[in-house]
Amino acid sequence: MTERDQKYTHSILPLAVLEAMRHLDSPRDEEAAEYVDELLKKRLGLSDTVAAQIARYQLAVRRDEDVSSDELEQILRLASRRTDATLVFADGGRRAARLAVSRLSPSTRWAARHLPRFLRRAVGYRAARRCAGAVFGASLARAGAGTVLTLAQAAPIRATPDGAACVFYAAAFAELLRQLVADFDGSVLHPSCRAQGNARCEWRSTAISRRNA
Repeated sequence: MTERDQKYTHSILPLAVLEAMRHLDSPRDEEAAEYVDELLKKRLGLSDTVAAQIARYQLAVRRDEDVSSDELEQILRLASRRTDATLVFADGGRRAARLAVSRLSPSTRWAARHLPRFLRRAVGYRAARRCAGAVFGASLARAGAGTVLTLAQAAPIRATPDGAACVFYAAAFAELLRQLVADFDGSVLHPSCRAQGNARCEWRSTAISRRNA
């Protein structure tokens, strides 16, 4: 990873975290929302500040732009202070993965889902590797029957020294595999983490094949 890669990150990542915060803070009942309107305005995810940042990042995503890694750190740190931080990171990771997949061409997305099994696995794996690198700044490689995602960037650990933000990347990795790699129905483990003194963070998938797929 180059020095520039360390300083910048794709705008999808901070957008996904903020959208997850907004989603989790949104009321589930419209009548209740009207009744406690003033209370709801105090929820950070529904604040004008977050709305403005979401709009800014949405524009950056449409333009396929990077933003400063410092911005991602600040947002990850902000999310980590919430009592539902794990939910925010998990939802945000899935959102980021789906946005990353949406950058792929329609033909690639179609091929990863509808070609014969051995072909769609190959296409899907290459597409997942492309998404991992372009959006998450991570490398994706085969590891036996599974897959390993390696993140050299230190921004998540600088934001959350306890490794809390790693949930974001674990959820994103799993969602990338679900969206693009045929028959993935396993889990994602996190055997190597900077928070534990390792040189980099790694996530490994344990794949379970659906024989009837």
